[in-house]
Amino acid sequence: MQTRTRNALVLAGVSAVAIAAGAWLWKERQTPARTPNALDAIPNDAMLVATADLGALRRSGAAAPLLSETREIPGLGPVQKVCGFDPLANLTEIAVAVPASGDGGELGLVAAGAVDDEALLACASKVIEARGGRSVVNTIGTFRTVRDASMSTSGAEIAVRKGGPVLLGAGTYLRAMIDTADGHVPSIQSDPGHARLASEVGEGSARVTVVLTPEQRRTLVEELAASGAQGSPAGSVTGVGLAVTLGARVDLHGVVACDAAKACAELSGVLDAKRAAGADDMLVRLVGIGAVLERMRITPTNDRIHARVDMATDEATTLIERILALRAAGRRADDDRPRRPREEPMPPPPDAVVEPGEGAERGAPDGGAEKKKAAPKEDKTRQR
Repeated sequence: MQTRTRNALVLAGVSAVAIAAGAWLWKERQTPARTPNALDAIPNDAMLVATADLGALRRSGAAAPLLSETREIPGLGPVQKVCGFDPLANLTEIAVAVPASGDGGELGLVAAGAVDDEALLACASKVIEARGGRSVVNTIGTFRTVRDASMSTSGAEIAVRKGGPVLLGAGTYLRAMIDTADGHVPSIQSDPGHARLASEVGEGSARVTVVLTPEQRRTLVEELAASGAQGSPAGSVTGVGLAVTLGARVDLHGVVACDAAKACAELSGVLDAKRAAGADDMLVRLVGIGAVLERMRITPTNDRIHARVDMATDEATTLIERILALRAAGRRADDDRPRRPREEPMPPPPDAVVEPGEGAERGAPDGGAEKKKAAPKEDKTRQR
């Protein structure tokens, strides 16, 4: 092969590589990598998924009462004082999920945003040890987790990786969340039921979607029948969605999904009647919800029921403040309620025959001395 030909081939090869690299870089600039969100760590078997845009909540005056509440760690004090920083300060989004099989109260929480993993792990360890536990840090996938190793049962764990997200869960569900975040299993975003409801209610500053499994729907029908509501259109419900949008006004959009258009139309009438009755309730009107219910419009559309209402920011703020005040009053009432004194067990009659050692358990003042005197009589009876 001549030198000129060989040089031409080499030059052509280098040019091809350069062109390919340039095309790849141009494509990357044109389509930047998608920013991970909290739903990326929610497994696709969730029954309930709730998300909140923390940035939108912080910017909205209506959500100010919710965010102004001092965040405290029970028994230890304010989070800022315990940890030296507020773990929520730099978070942008939170998602909460309840798995379809979560009969034992399982749930998972995902927080996305600028996360200092080292500071968060140190804070969690400090809280565990302040409560008398023993913190242990492990590595699972791309995450590091911290848990209380002194607990005999599987308690809640925190998992975090550099840059986020932060996961909070327990046992197998936390592992499922880690696998989902690492891309080993599909996320909830691939679930058609949740995806459709989320699309129908809209993005929202906060959103909740619930999709019932066939087993849960059967249970719902059975419970309705047991309560005397057999054949109720509520048994046709397959899912529910709600979105709250915070802007110049506060907009609420709810969607109920049914398995048939006729059932949806019947259920829409039931819900509208309950809305009208609730609007006239004295307590509901005092709280401020009555006026909101009066303006709400409930409309069936094929196999969906849409409920919409909006309100001014000031009205929403006042409503939230009143609800928080009622909640605080309820807590105070629980704290002030007198506790029933513990009932002491009645001591046995003087001539009772019991086994030695049972006196203290039955509350005998002498811790069982009286029964020891009666023991020989019991022995004689047994000898017969």
